[in-house]
Amino acid sequence: FHRIYGSDTEESRAALIGLLNIILERKNDPIRHIEITNPIDLGDWILDKESVMDIKAKADSGELLTIEMQVSNLADYRCRTLFYGGRLVNSSLKSGESYDMMKKSIVVSIIQNKLFPKEIGCHSIFDVREQKTGLLLSDRLAFHFLELGKVDPQKPVEEMTQIEKLAVYLRYANDENYKDSVQEICESEEGIIMAENLYRHATKEEREAAWAECRMMYQHDQASLREDGRKEGHRQGLAEGEAIGAAQERREIAKNLKQSDIPIDVIAKNTGLSVEEVKKL
Repeated sequence: FHRIYGSDTEESRAALIGLLNIILERKNDPIRHIEITNPIDLGDWILDKESVMDIKAKADSGELLTIEMQVSNLADYRCRTLFYGGRLVNSSLKSGESYDMMKKSIVVSIIQNKLFPKEIGCHSIFDVREQKTGLLLSDRLAFHFLELGKVDPQKPVEEMTQIEKLAVYLRYANDENYKDSVQEICESEEGIIMAENLYRHATKEEREAAWAECRMMYQHDQASLREDGRKEGHRQGLAEGEAIGAAQERREIAKNLKQSDIPIDVIAKNTGLSVEEVKKL
C-alpha cells in the first residue's frame, strides 16, 4: 500500500490523488496536485519489514491528510485515529496565523476487515457536531473510514458504487479468484488503473529483489558450509592426531613397564591397552 501510494514519484502521486478523490467523493471538486510529506525510500523499502504504514500528504487546496492502511490491532484504533486528527489540526496553523486560516485536516483510514457495526456501510464519515441537533461545529476536521471487509467481491461490477469498486480492488487485487472482477474494475475506473499499473510493477520488483536476496543468502550459506567443513576437517585432524599420539604414548609406557617386569594384567589395566596388545610389545 505504502509502496504504491506513498512513493515520491509522479505515478505514485497520481495514484494517491485517484484514491483520495474516490474516498473523499471529490468528483466535482477534485484534488489535482498533492505533496507526499513522508515519502518512502524505495531502495530501503523493498526488503524492509518495519516500514511505517501511514502516508502524510498536503493537497493543492492546503488540506492536510493522513492516510493509513490498518490490518490489525483495531481495539484502540478509534482513539488512535482521533490522535492523528489532533496532530494534523495542531500543525494546520503557522505561528502568528489567525484561526480562520486553519486548513482542513482529514484522516483517511482503510481497514482491512471491519471496524463499525454492519448497518454502517463500507464508507463512513465522521466530523465534529452537536449531539442533539447535528449542528456542525467546524468543517476543519473530518475522518473517513473505508472498511474493506464489508464489500462483496461477487457483486456484479456494474452494480457496484465507485467506493465499492475501490474497496474490492484494494482487498482482492492479488486474489486469483477475483482477477476478472479486478480487471473489469480497473478498466472502468480511471482513479484505480494507475494504482494497478504501479502494483504490477511493484510485485515484479519484489520478486526480483526477493530472488536476489535468496541468491545472496545461498552464496553466504555455501561459503559458510565450506568454512565449517574446513574447520571441522581441521578439528578432526587435530583430534585424530591427538588420539594417535595418546595411543603411542600408552604403548611406550606399557613397554617400559613390561621391561620392568610389571605383570601384564596390571599394565593393561593402567594403560587401557588389551592384554594381547601388551604381550606384543
